[in-house]
Amino acid sequence: MIDLHVEEHAHSGVRRGTIVAVPGLAESAGTLRITAQNWAKRGFRVLSVDPRGHGLSPRWTPELLQRHPGDVIVEDLVDTITPRLEGDPLVFFGHSAGGSAASAIAVTLPVGLAGVLLEDPFWRLPVTPHQDRQVAIDAAATLERQQAMTDAERRAEIAALFPRWPADELPEWSLAKERMDVSLVLNGDVIPSRAWPTLLSDLREATVPVEIVTGTVAIGMTVNHRAIARSLGADVTVVRGATHFIRRDVRDRFHTIADEFLDRVAPTP
Repeated sequence: MIDLHVEEHAHSGVRRGTIVAVPGLAESAGTLRITAQNWAKRGFRVLSVDPRGHGLSPRWTPELLQRHPGDVIVEDLVDTITPRLEGDPLVFFGHSAGGSAASAIAVTLPVGLAGVLLEDPFWRLPVTPHQDRQVAIDAAATLERQQAMTDAERRAEIAALFPRWPADELPEWSLAKERMDVSLVLNGDVIPSRAWPTLLSDLREATVPVEIVTGTVAIGMTVNHRAIARSLGADVTVVRGATHFIRRDVRDRFHTIADEFLDRVAPTP
């Protein structure tokens, strides 16, 4: 049993439900703060969680890395979140690898589940729970290089790569890189072993609405991903010109899409 770091945002006004938010690989609860605060203002209690190896949560051990890390991440999140649930409508949100985990957790905790919102989830085609070794090695090398940089250098580099990101997103993004456990990135198997089409099929069987938001530039959700997801009952919104980081590239547009989904699945009582 593990207790991960949770950043909680209290709701304003009439409480509409709880959103459990899971960040992408090498990000953190802090990187979700701006969006979490938006949802809190709209009546949601938001629990943003640092998965193991991220942010302020415990690190990985060699023994745990011998298991499938993506499955350990899901187990950790379930153990941490379950005691904090209070019986109100529940929505899971996840970005990238966090979207993979959020989907698996939603299937595990279907009681009271109102919906699942995913920002360009990291799902492989062909479907496999295993990362290509060279991809993992390259990603770990990039992270180590970033960790050797100063905060100012990291911010300057990412701002040049993603000029549309608002400046207020950069501090927590940089801090998350500094705190990230390289051993998990090097392992690479960061998504659950259960096939993502099976997860979507399970959510459809449970009549749980799923909204996927993706972009068109350097994204994980290809045309084939979208077709499979739609065939399994998920709604897919494509934001033209957005990258893998939709909520940073076009914050207002992302919040509008998310808010419309939340209004549908968890309206104000």
